Amino acid sequence: MLLNRLIWIILGFGPLFLHAQNWDTTYYRKYRDRLVVSVFQSVRSYGMDITQKLNKDSTGQSKVAYKAEANNITGIELNYDKLNIAFGFKSTPPQNQASKGDTKYTNLALNVGGNRWILENSYRSYTGFYNNNTSFYDTTFKRDGVYTQLPTLKSEAYKTKFLFFTNANKFSFKSGYSCSQRQLKPAFSFVLTANIYYNRLNSDSSFIPLPVRHYYDDYGNVNGLNVFAFSIYGGGSFNLVLWKAFFLNLTLIIGPEEQWRTYHYLGESPRNLFYTSLSGDFRSSFGLNFKKFFVLFTTSSDFSYYNSNVMEYFSKYGAVNFSIGYRFRMKHPKSYTRFQQSKLYKML
Repeated sequence: MLLNRLIWIILGFGPLFLHAQNWDTTYYRKYRDRLVVSVFQSVRSYGMDITQKLNKDSTGQSKVAYKAEANNITGIELNYDKLNIAFGFKSTPPQNQASKGDTKYTNLALNVGGNRWILENSYRSYTGFYNNNTSFYDTTFKRDGVYTQLPTLKSEAYKTKFLFFTNANKFSFKSGYSCSQRQLKPAFSFVLTANIYYNRLNSDSSFIPLPVRHYYDDYGNVNGLNVFAFSIYGGGSFNLVLWKAFFLNLTLIIGPEEQWRTYHYLGESPRNLFYTSLSGDFRSSFGLNFKKFFVLFTTSSDFSYYNSNVMEYFSKYGAVNFSIGYRFRMKHPKSYTRFQQSKLYKML
């Protein structure tokens, strides 16, 4: 089934990848002759909710809601034609770090593509989580405000996402997220996506806090979950533009996902399972996008649902970014003009 879907995508839309990416200039503008400089503030977080189905729990004590909050990053971003680079130079710890513990965080990303298609590659790593549901079972929480913490819990994710926009001649996805482009009129596009990722969650002790472990019976000693997943589905993205300056983008992509899972338990052999479940991606942006000056506020989140007859895991990642910038007119250097004539440039 997956192979058939992939072949259908390639045969049906593959020829479009090879065409020159012409666009209606009355709908959006590309700033290929401008150096776009912006200052940004970024906040990222990751969460994993665990719910058991074995024993009745009307109080909600047994639910585990792990959260990891990364440091706030301030930096500068440079865009020139199809080139993009960002530097983070200031890191501010989240509030209440003493009660929530310390999270070590790494994020790497490499994105290529234009308005018709984008290939997003990323690596995320979080180490150190706290249980946001601590107050339901710990009577001392109201007094000291200290959450149950699992400092050795680590989540790693390697992910590649392919996005294809069916209305690339009138719709600019980048206008809402990088400001190297500017949407001038409202436009909508269907989005097709293919995803492949590996997510590894592990700890040297059980995921389940001791006070609620009895709800999970023999599964309470779980300390690892490795997931390899593949999916092909779709959604839509809409750019609203008012007075050619105020804009709003909403993007929703959701569908079925094929998952190969390995569960690890303390003192037991791993258990391998295959499931078809649900995953998705939601993004939004709004702000002011003038010819030279822009202010941009963006949010992005993606989730995966790991369900079974015994337990449910809900993995969710979120990021919030604020940026303010300016587009400076700049002539292409001769060396860059030669690069624009190359096959590599035309592929990007």
